[in-house]
Amino acid sequence: MSGEERKEPGLRERNELLRQRISELEKNLARYRIVEEQLRESEEIYRTISQKSFAGIYVVQDGRFCNVNANAASYASYTTEELLQKNADAVIHPDDKEDVKRNARDMLRGKRTAPHVFRIITKTGETRWIMETVTSITYGGRPAILGNCMDITELKLAEERLRERENLYRAIFEHTGTATIIIEEDTTISLVNEEFVRLSGYAREEWESRKSWTEFVAPGDVERMRAYHFLRRRDPAAPPRNYEFVFVDSAGRLRDVSLTVGMIPGTMKSVASFADITEQKLAAQKIRESETLYRTIFETTGTATIIIEEDMTLSLVNSEFERLSGAPKDYWEGKRKWTEFVTPRDLPRMLEYHRVRRIDPLAAPRNYEFVFADRQGKWKNVIITIAMIPGTMKSVASFADITEQKRSEAALRKREQEVQRKSRSLEEVNTALKVLLKQREDDRTELEEKVLSNFKALVLPYLGKLRRGRTGERDLALLDVLESNLANIISPFSHRLSSRHLNLTPKELQVANLVKEGKTTKEIADLMGVCPGAVSLHRSHIRNKLGLTRQKSNLRSYLGSLS
Repeated sequence: MSGEERKEPGLRERNELLRQRISELEKNLARYRIVEEQLRESEEIYRTISQKSFAGIYVVQDGRFCNVNANAASYASYTTEELLQKNADAVIHPDDKEDVKRNARDMLRGKRTAPHVFRIITKTGETRWIMETVTSITYGGRPAILGNCMDITELKLAEERLRERENLYRAIFEHTGTATIIIEEDTTISLVNEEFVRLSGYAREEWESRKSWTEFVAPGDVERMRAYHFLRRRDPAAPPRNYEFVFVDSAGRLRDVSLTVGMIPGTMKSVASFADITEQKLAAQKIRESETLYRTIFETTGTATIIIEEDMTLSLVNSEFERLSGAPKDYWEGKRKWTEFVTPRDLPRMLEYHRVRRIDPLAAPRNYEFVFADRQGKWKNVIITIAMIPGTMKSVASFADITEQKRSEAALRKREQEVQRKSRSLEEVNTALKVLLKQREDDRTELEEKVLSNFKALVLPYLGKLRRGRTGERDLALLDVLESNLANIISPFSHRLSSRHLNLTPKELQVANLVKEGKTTKEIADLMGVCPGAVSLHRSHIRNKLGLTRQKSNLRSYLGSLS
């Protein structure tokens, strides 16, 4: 031991203590250096993760961004420096801010583990979708929030497009107007639309995941369609895609149905569409029956008939046309034109009719005559009736052979001319006879007038004198008879009056004749040798017998109308 050590006995202890402290400091420094290196490595790793990560990473402290990686900044179209100047909620869509706060709180408290989704407004005003998770950290010795986020805008748009497409396909499925179903591999029906509900008569819930398609197929078609079902799932192209079968609805009614079926790619499901063709089949049957009927009519109508194409070719002829033309059907049908049987004189006119009829069916006459030349070179007078077949450029023409009729008409015209010639001769004779008869009538009238005039001038006055003479009753009676008979014989009026009114007495006939001639009652009394009262009585009897008692008709006018 040295002298100093002996002088200071506590120095050794202090030096030892100092060496221990230095050793501890060296150890702590070594540990610090290790920790510092680890920290540097951690920061480098964090920086690398932060900058190289596909996610947006940021640290929020006191409500502001204090660390942001490039991805997080790019999501909002900002630079990292720009974003570090903003509050954390500055870029959040106004409508989503409350939801973001609530979800972040729940996540920090452990109440939520799933990421939450919200919208941000970018620097350019665009709306984008962000998915975020947050956790609590210590940053710079103080509490902070570490956020991880991803831009899922494209995913959201894809989901939206997917939803729209799904809605579109569902709308098509429901509103296509065709009964449609989805069929599983085990033949169960998993989905039906409203049209299928109407076709089947069952409710939707009775079908979906409950019934097999075999339940609506008639027994005669089940095995065939079952074979198609399983073959289609081994090779979709092997069975037919379209075919017909008999559909049985809920009421047991049988319907003819056309089926279109195909596999859904990537699945063992198939989609089937149904078209009810019952009415169509019935219509087709009726059309066939109608076609048979019209073909029978076409063949047995008794009139030569043909179908003419737009290019003037004869596409169909009947047996009567064969007889009219002198050539068989296979000579005409699809090979020759109607121009072959028309004479040159009529051809230009009929070609024009053919042309304009296809422009306006009413523009050409429907009936007209022409000269038909048959295969033996004989000319026939024919009347044609022709019309367009609706909805086509074809026309149908019927022919009536009027050759004999034309000959008869010619002979008739010749006879009519001869009759007219004879008629003119007869008319001349008739005219001469009329002249003679008129002359005879005039002579007769003249004779009657002369007889009547002479009778009135030469006979009546003397009869009146005889009546006024002193004659006995018998003589007066004879005079009455004589006067009456003479009047009846010479007067056409008296004759007509007596023939119409046989109940008039001779005296009444005599009075009526004189009234007609305009004689007054006094004049008639003087002529007849009786008192005026007797004449008035006769006039009253005449009016009564002629039915004039209740009429104001003038007796003279009435008697004049009878002449």
